Amino acid sequence: MVLVSASFYLTHQYPCTIHRFKRLTLQIFLLLISIPAHAVQYRVVAVSDGDTISVEPVQGGGRVKVRLHGIDAPELRQPYGQAAKTLVVDTALFKEVDVRPSQQGTDRYGRIVAVVDVPGVGILQELLLEAGLAWVWLRYCRDCGTWEAIQTKARDKGRGLWADQNPIEPWKWRKRR
Repeated sequence: MVLVSASFYLTHQYPCTIHRFKRLTLQIFLLLISIPAHAVQYRVVAVSDGDTISVEPVQGGGRVKVRLHGIDAPELRQPYGQAAKTLVVDTALFKEVDVRPSQQGTDRYGRIVAVVDVPGVGILQELLLEAGLAWVWLRYCRDCGTWEAIQTKARDKGRGLWADQNPIEPWKWRKRR
């Protein structure tokens, strides 16, 4: 918690001398080194789509984008993309969450890649998979056997995107565009 406060102090006391990139790098570094003891409490302040949220530390500090580890939700313009976003909004927006960064750290867009747990509700990734609103992204999730079982159960029950005869994975949909 002291480390997050230091991040808040540095980013707000010296905004002209610390460039945006350096601030983001510092925040990510402070987030990652504070994780081993416990997950840091954040509040979800925005939802971009079914697998990307913005969070702020409950104790104060800068906004950080988080990419949900191990899954890929449909794009907003893809079938079920809005439904995936709505599930995340209804489940997590303005709520406190535990953010547990993956070993990947960040993605190519600078977002923290993490497992996000909404206390008393569940892990966002699992909720999306149970509703049939995301795929397990095996390319980035090698230890996701449990999530694969959740996905298989949703597929077998025809939930969400699995009600479609041939749903298109988001990574394939993006390549077609």
